[in-house]
Amino acid sequence: MPRSPMPAALAATVLLAACATRPAAPPPAANTPPLVTTLSLNGAPAAPVGARLRAMGPAASASRASALPQGADAPRGLFVLDDLAPRFGWASESLRRGATQAAYELTVEPVFGGGRAWHSGVVASSQQVGVPYAGPALVPQAGYRWQVRVRDDRGQWSAWSAPATFEEGLGAAREWPAAWITGAAGAKSLPLLRRAFTLDKPVVRARLYATARGAYALRLNGQPVGDERLAPGWTDYHKRIDYQAYDVTAALREGENMLGAMLAPGWYAGSIASFGPGKYGKEPSLLARLRLDFADGSSQWITTDAAWQAHAGPLVAADMIMGEDHDARRLPAHWDEPGAAGKGWRPVRTLANADALLQAQADAPVRVTETREARRLDRQPTQGATLYDLGQNMVGVVRVRLHGKPGQRVTLRYGEMLNPDGSLYTANLRSAKATDHYTFGHDGTVDWAPAFTFHGFRYVEVSGLDDAPAASDIRGEVWGSDLPETGVLTTSSPMLNQLLSNIRWGQRGNFVSIPTDTPARDERLGWTGDINVFAPTASTLANTDGFLTKWLRDLRDTQKPDGDFPGVAPDPIGIDGGTGWADASVTVTHAVWQAYGDTHVIEENYDAMQRFMARIEAIAGPALSRTHGNYGDWLHLDDKTPLDLLGTAYLAYDARLMAGMARAIGKDADATRYATLATNAAAAFQQRYIHDGRTLSDSQTSYAMAIGMQLVDAAQATRLAGRLAERVHARHDHLSTGFLGTPWLLDALVRGGHPALAYTLLMNTDYPSWGYEVVSGATTMWERWNSLAPDGHFGDVTMNSFNHYAYGAVGDWMFRTIGGIAPAAPGYREITIVPLPGGGLGHASMRLASPYGDIASSWAVDGVHMRGDIAVPFNTTAYVTLPAARIDDVTVDGRPLTAAPGITGARADALGVHFTTGSGVYHYTATTN
Repeated sequence: MPRSPMPAALAATVLLAACATRPAAPPPAANTPPLVTTLSLNGAPAAPVGARLRAMGPAASASRASALPQGADAPRGLFVLDDLAPRFGWASESLRRGATQAAYELTVEPVFGGGRAWHSGVVASSQQVGVPYAGPALVPQAGYRWQVRVRDDRGQWSAWSAPATFEEGLGAAREWPAAWITGAAGAKSLPLLRRAFTLDKPVVRARLYATARGAYALRLNGQPVGDERLAPGWTDYHKRIDYQAYDVTAALREGENMLGAMLAPGWYAGSIASFGPGKYGKEPSLLARLRLDFADGSSQWITTDAAWQAHAGPLVAADMIMGEDHDARRLPAHWDEPGAAGKGWRPVRTLANADALLQAQADAPVRVTETREARRLDRQPTQGATLYDLGQNMVGVVRVRLHGKPGQRVTLRYGEMLNPDGSLYTANLRSAKATDHYTFGHDGTVDWAPAFTFHGFRYVEVSGLDDAPAASDIRGEVWGSDLPETGVLTTSSPMLNQLLSNIRWGQRGNFVSIPTDTPARDERLGWTGDINVFAPTASTLANTDGFLTKWLRDLRDTQKPDGDFPGVAPDPIGIDGGTGWADASVTVTHAVWQAYGDTHVIEENYDAMQRFMARIEAIAGPALSRTHGNYGDWLHLDDKTPLDLLGTAYLAYDARLMAGMARAIGKDADATRYATLATNAAAAFQQRYIHDGRTLSDSQTSYAMAIGMQLVDAAQATRLAGRLAERVHARHDHLSTGFLGTPWLLDALVRGGHPALAYTLLMNTDYPSWGYEVVSGATTMWERWNSLAPDGHFGDVTMNSFNHYAYGAVGDWMFRTIGGIAPAAPGYREITIVPLPGGGLGHASMRLASPYGDIASSWAVDGVHMRGDIAVPFNTTAYVTLPAARIDDVTVDGRPLTAAPGITGARADALGVHFTTGSGVYHYTATTN
């Protein structure tokens, strides 16, 4: 079952039931203690006691069919950290309205490997996000258990939470007491590596630490180790390489054991975009250490060294861009099992040390996150080949059940679309072959999937068999960084629900170790401009804390001596950045902080951001006019915005964000300086680019950014929004914005008093619009507004992806405006709930798993009557605005607003009726204005 949002019909049923007329709520419980419900470590959901580091065996690869869309699924492994000062977090619940946390108590206890316990004592604090460890030094390779309890504002203690665990890893280091190993030089296929060892006494614990320059997959006694794909992930391998840790205790046996590995080029030695292979190195290699702890208290290490053996393997080729060629005739029988034959095995080659920082992986690994069924197409225009439809533009591979004979070669080709004649459309792949091959080694049936490549596709073509596989023999394996889903919005509009699904699938397919793009063609780079605009949407849809924090490290590794950043990260090529691209160093850091509330991300990136700000100030000069790079408002529709206008707008915007972040980490002098820069840059923007209520370029983007980035005051915003509306009307109520302007467009119209026009743009279904993509059959976001033209012809094949998340940045506006939920303080410690019905929508429902707990908002309208529910987590405050004219037009739980329990600060103005709530669930009715 897919991890898609709740179906629209079911959502409508649930919502209408929730919003039905009901009696007043019972009095809130007065003496019920709080309950700690979830734990997090370094911003990620914490694993319960007993979880494995990396599960082994077939169960580890199961589809996440039962994963909850709110992100409540437990992680698949115990945390392994190279962090001696981890940060703890938790969420609690209370039946009492307005309940807050007054104190907490935290314990950390050693489980194995040494170390000492830490007890925080009772800490009088409301903090529950980013609580730093402050105990004795944590011991490498030791395991720990931790728990927390909280006291509410009435002095009632919760029970202790269920415990969670973590382990310290090997510690960040530039080398291990182990060798980098690989197979024979000049081999015709990629190597298999193995090491036999014997156990003659009971093992109580076994930890396998491994990484590669390239990509690797481990085997132990004939079984897979872990369920990651493309490990160790993409970093700048000259500066840092992540390693993974696995609990292999249960896979060991008395007597002989066999540890094996497969290697592939990965990002290290394989193709990078269209620039070819070998951008970091020429061949893959493995580095591993296995620690065995015995029942008698002794330990033993088995490491990669000259005692390992190598053999040419079945992978004739394995490339991220080109595909995988698997020749089963080359696979030695039972090669990874104890007692396997030694014929053809030779000593490994040892290679020079990497001289890069080896550190435990901190982000979620790439995994198979879903399995999809295929449908055989009725139309089959290519003789000898059979086309199948996975029903969704996805990223990953297909797993196939094939019947053949020795030497028979099967070919799988992939594409996002079909040509008008029904054949597979591959023109937009450019140089990417996106083709996999399997050659049979024996008669019979095999179940096979590529292991070291991935593709962006909806359709797969199979050829080379005597008989075409049944549709049931084709399964799509969806790959992506395994991020818990956190935000779900459903509406009464099937078109908008599909748009939201397209945005989510765009994220899933492009968040593969890094935030990438165009997963079908020969590109797949970590473009900074794309994630600059998409990060707020991404961080609502899923828990991106660890993922984007890791990518920001990748970005820091690319920073130039002058403080500037390139256009992609990692950047082995040297691709220039510029306005809206390099600014991601500031905007993505800010987005992560706003979503999760932990200032650690600011502290970690602060020096790099300061250097970048100094660089763009120098570019702007005394006149504060920044012209930086050539991308501009990328892929706008013949509505150009000058580069200096864009650059000056971003200078002011970055400075405003920096002022807030500097203040959050106690750098008040910096905060004052950046606030002054923001004010001066905004004034320069107004003086240079705005005259008589118009911008000099008169582009939709220029107005959207001036208003959305708050570069003008309220009166100016209203006047500029009027002109923006005229520019939209001039295009028959359609947009013309590119990558940089689109995220601000609808918000600018709403802020300037044109919400109906904003909804018109959102709800349009003719070209150009988001809805046009939906009614054209899109299941992901397109790179261009015209990737498929109204007359049916494809866009420019040199740059035409059908899976590209940038224009999905509109999701942030949908969450804040239709769902009504946005952070009023970092991490949603304070929340704004401001639902604004429009566009003919009859109802909407949103739920968000925040660091403090679930936030929910649902509403339904019937004429001028609006009914809804909101849920506010423990220890938070919500500021609610409803579209009503008078306080008397709103009731809560059947009572007048001013008499409802838990409601304070009721007032009305031209924007609506405003009130404040603490934690709890509230049902409201309103007569809308």
